[in-house]
Amino acid sequence: MPELSIIIPTYNESRNIPILIHRLEDMNIDHQIVVVDDNSPDGTSNVVEKLAAKYTNIVLVKREGKLGIATAIRDGMLASSSKYVVVMDSDLQHPPEVVPRILRELKKGKDVAIASRYIRGGKSDFSFSRGMISKVATLLAHINLQETEGIKDPMSGFFGFKRDIIEPEQIKSNGYKVLLEVLVASGTRNVVEVPYRFNKRAAGKSKFGIKEFIRYLKLLLNLSDYLMVKFLVVGISGAILNLLMMKLIVGGFHDPLYMGAILALEASIVSNFILNNYWTYRRRRSSGSVLRKYARYNMMSSLGSAIYFAMIFLLTAFSVNYMLATGIGILASFSTNFGGSQGVVWHL
Repeated sequence: MPELSIIIPTYNESRNIPILIHRLEDMNIDHQIVVVDDNSPDGTSNVVEKLAAKYTNIVLVKREGKLGIATAIRDGMLASSSKYVVVMDSDLQHPPEVVPRILRELKKGKDVAIASRYIRGGKSDFSFSRGMISKVATLLAHINLQETEGIKDPMSGFFGFKRDIIEPEQIKSNGYKVLLEVLVASGTRNVVEVPYRFNKRAAGKSKFGIKEFIRYLKLLLNLSDYLMVKFLVVGISGAILNLLMMKLIVGGFHDPLYMGAILALEASIVSNFILNNYWTYRRRRSSGSVLRKYARYNMMSSLGSAIYFAMIFLLTAFSVNYMLATGIGILASFSTNFGGSQGVVWHL
């Protein structure tokens, strides 16, 4: 049994796959190549079958239609049984010469080894627009998924992992970003990145498009347990409570503005903390007791509170209605509170 299975999803890659396979076969490693083809109309599977007659370590999995990269990787895992798995594209944008370095890191004991474009020594030949999309997608992953913290290129499609850290059935999406599913499902922090240059496509057309980005957003929501949506809902509920308290204390009891602002703010902080701790971040691992988290949450909220109070008193000084000023103060402090929640309160 080979120690490494290299899983290569394909769709219309008849011009690229022979070059890739020849380069992989030239490497001095114990491996098998598992090509999962989605019924490519250009005859990719026929090309692979001819190559399999020459190289006995090639396994071809033919599927009935275009079912997506994630399911292709899942089916590739089911068709192999090696100790280590490497996933890579067939379009030559992932240089096969990096595979031995990935395998070396896995054999040293790493659970996941990522070929990275964004660490020292790595490079990407993206266009400006594609590069910006990649950066935004990476930022969204870091914001939503604790498992990606510290990883420079969690969006990489070129990576290896120990087979026993994840079951094939745990890969459930049909999109491109399978690495995120591996990281979340395994929960591992035993990850290393190795640099590589992401090359321009040699032949054929890229499969990336707006549909794939939408699929990515859906995947991110599912993997994060809808964290961003929940945080927004909690923030809105806290804002409503804040406004109601201001209306009651200042408008109803005619207490001083500063007293209403302080009491309303603390009420919303308590409410937001409880809902975030037991709902928004219920699946996120973090250190410290509930009381310590609450103390950190209050400390973290100090900057947001300063912004909140500054906006209220500044705007009301210019005769802006106190309810409108309160709403603006809430919006101004929201991003600070979100960043603090992610990086300080519900963080290892």
